[in-house]
Amino acid sequence: MNRLAIVEYLSNKIKYTDEQKELIKAIEEAKGEMEKAAYYFEQVSTPELVDYAIYMEQAAKSRFIYLLKEAKDKGIRVDNSFKHYEEDIV
Repeated sequence: MNRLAIVEYLSNKIKYTDEQKELIKAIEEAKGEMEKAAYYFEQVSTPELVDYAIYMEQAAKSRFIYLLKEAKDKGIRVDNSFKHYEEDIV
């Protein structure tokens, strides 16, 4: 079962609003984008593509942190796999 399917299953069990469900789904997607960007960074070697990989990773991380902050502001709790990003949330 993939991560988004698990998120959808849990959000149906916990009775989140549609807006909260969309935010949780967006957080999972952003986390996936960060993982893809990190993998891409490991695969490239030319300076131009390394620069692009860094940009991709930073953009994905910025979106992820923004979405975590939104979730926190709306009282949505996230699991422990996101805890190491808490210091980035002001």
